[in-house]
Amino acid sequence: MTQEIVPEKQSVSACLKNKKYYIDFYQREYVWSRETVEILLNDIMYSFNLSYEEHKNEDLCEELINKFNWYYLNVFITNQIDGKIFIVDGQQRLSTLTLIALYLYHKNKNELLKRDLEQCIFSVDKYSGEIFNLDNEKRKKAMECVFKQKSEFMEYKYINRTEQTIIERYNDIKKYFEQQSFGDKKIEFFTAYFLDRLVLVELSINKDDTPMVFEVINDRGEALKPFEILKGKLLGALPKSETEKYDDIWQNAMGLLSDMEDKFFTDFIKSKFVFKRNSELEKSINNEYHRYLFSNNDIAKTLGFQKQNLKQIQNIKNFLENDLKYYSKLYSKIRKNDNNNIFLIYNNGIHQLDGIYQNILSACEINDEFEDQKIEILAKEIDRLYVLLQLNQIYDSNNFQEISYSLNEKLKGQTADNYRNIFDEIIKERIKESKNKETVTTVLDYETFSKNSYDRLNKTVLKYLLARIEEYICTNIKQKPQSTVYDISTKSGDKNGYHIEHIFSRNETNKAYFDSEEEFEEKRNLIGALLLLKGRSNISSGNEEYADKLKTYSNGLVWGHTLCADFYHANPDFNDFNKKLEKENGVKFEGIAKFNKEALDKRTGLLFELVKIIWDCK
Repeated sequence: MTQEIVPEKQSVSACLKNKKYYIDFYQREYVWSRETVEILLNDIMYSFNLSYEEHKNEDLCEELINKFNWYYLNVFITNQIDGKIFIVDGQQRLSTLTLIALYLYHKNKNELLKRDLEQCIFSVDKYSGEIFNLDNEKRKKAMECVFKQKSEFMEYKYINRTEQTIIERYNDIKKYFEQQSFGDKKIEFFTAYFLDRLVLVELSINKDDTPMVFEVINDRGEALKPFEILKGKLLGALPKSETEKYDDIWQNAMGLLSDMEDKFFTDFIKSKFVFKRNSELEKSINNEYHRYLFSNNDIAKTLGFQKQNLKQIQNIKNFLENDLKYYSKLYSKIRKNDNNNIFLIYNNGIHQLDGIYQNILSACEINDEFEDQKIEILAKEIDRLYVLLQLNQIYDSNNFQEISYSLNEKLKGQTADNYRNIFDEIIKERIKESKNKETVTTVLDYETFSKNSYDRLNKTVLKYLLARIEEYICTNIKQKPQSTVYDISTKSGDKNGYHIEHIFSRNETNKAYFDSEEEFEEKRNLIGALLLLKGRSNISSGNEEYADKLKTYSNGLVWGHTLCADFYHANPDFNDFNKKLEKENGVKFEGIAKFNKEALDKRTGLLFELVKIIWDCK
C-alpha cells in the first residue's frame, strides 16, 4: 500500500534549487503584504544574528554554517501529477523566499553562492531557455523585470495582483536589507544561512485529492473565501489536462465580480432553487454554500457536482461553460448598473431591496435575447410592488422576502409581457389575506390611500412618493427638478436635506376647521396635508398661519408651489399640462387660499390620481 502523504524535511536550497513548481488553479494570487514579509524577515534575521555574532570572525565554510541555529519555515504541500509538481499550500511563503533569493543574488560577490541562488530562481531548459522555477507561465514578465533589473521595472503595468505583489514585495525586501547595512561578508554569511539553515517540511500528496486537502488547510490557516474553495472543488474534479481552460473561464467570471463573488453565488443558488422562506436553508447557503452544494440535499443532487454522480464531470463543465459564464456577466451588469437603470437605483439605494438581483437571475435564461427588456420591466415592477404594498398599509418585511422568493419561481420561463399580471396577482392576494376580503378588483383604492399618514407610512417611503410626484410634474411641464428623486428621498441634513412639512400648523385657525382636537391631529398627519421642504431653516414654525406658509412654499418644490395662486400666472406649460390632466383624469391643480377640510379632500384626491398614473394603478 503506497503512502498518500509523504513528509520530507528540506533546506531552502533543496526546496528551490532546480525545482519547477506550478501554482494549482484554486490557489489565490500572491498577496502577502509588506508587514507579513517584514515579520518573516525579522524572525529570520533574529535567529541569524544570534549565530553570526558568535562566528563572524571565522571563515565561511560548510562546517561553520552548520553550527548556526536552524530556523523552521513551516510546511508546504505539493501534489505531483503527470510529472508536474503543483503547490497545494505554501505558495505565499515560497514566492517570498524566491524574492529574497533574487535580492541576495544581486548583492552577492561570492560567485559560488550566486550560482546556487541563480538555480533557486530559474532553471535552463534546452528548448525554452531560462524558466523561472515558480509558476513561470504566469509570472515570467514580472520576474524578468526584477531579475534582469529592466528599465521598465519601476513603471511596469501589472496584469494581475500577483505581478503587482512580486514587484512591490521585492522593493520592500530590498529596502529592508539596505536598512540592515550589511557588508559583503555579512551578505555571504546570510546567504549561506538562508540556503542551508532555513528549513521547510514538504508534504507530497500522491493521491489526486488536493481540493479536500486544501480545504482542510484553509480551515486551520488563513481563511479563503467560500468562492475560492468552491473553485478548488469544481476544477479539482476535472482532468488536469483541462483545468487551464476552465480556470480561464472561472477567472474571467470572477474578474467581473470583484468583491461580490460570494454574493453572486448565494444569489444565483437562491434564484434557481429557493422559492419560499426557509431559515435553515438560507443559513446554509449564506454561510457555507461551497459545502452545501456537495452535501446530501436536493439542490446538490440537481446540480450534480458530487463524486457519486455519474455525470459529475460533464455537469461541472456545463455549469462553468454556460451558467457561470452568462450569469456572472449578467450579475455584474445589474449590480454595477451598467445601463444606469434608475429603478435599480431606487430599489437598492432607497428601498434597500436586494432580492431583485435574484429575481432578474431567475427571469433571464442563458443568453437571453430579451435580457435588457426583462431587467427594465422587472426593476419597475419591484418598485411598484413595494410602493403599493406600503400605500395599502400591508407591507411587512418578512412577508416581502417571502414574496421575493416566490418570484424566483413565478418568473421562470415567463415573457416580460406577463410580468404585470404576475405582480398584480401578488398584490391582490396580499390585500385579500391582510384585509380578509373575498374579491379585490384594484391594486389601490381611494379609501385606503387617503388614510395614509405621517404616522402610518415609513418616512423614506413618504419622501420617495412625494419625490416621484415632483419628478412627474416637472417632466410634464418641461422644468428641471430642484433635486433628483434619490437626493430628495435620502438626504436629511440641515442644509440640503428634505423634510416632511405639515400644512396644518398647530394654531387656533386650523383647529377651528375640525370638531375636536383628536380630529385635528388625525387630519394634519394625512398624506394630502403633507409636502416637502428643503433645509430645516425653511421649515415653517409650528404655529404659523397658512397665508404665511405660502410664502415659503412659493420658493420650494413644485408640489408645494401649486398651492399658491401666483404659480398659475404666465405659466403656459403647466396650464397645458393641467388641462390635459383634468380632461383625462377628472382632477386638476388649483391654488388654495384657505387650507381646510375641503381643501384637504381635494388635495388628497389629486394626489391619488397622480399616484395612480405614476404607478399605473387601474
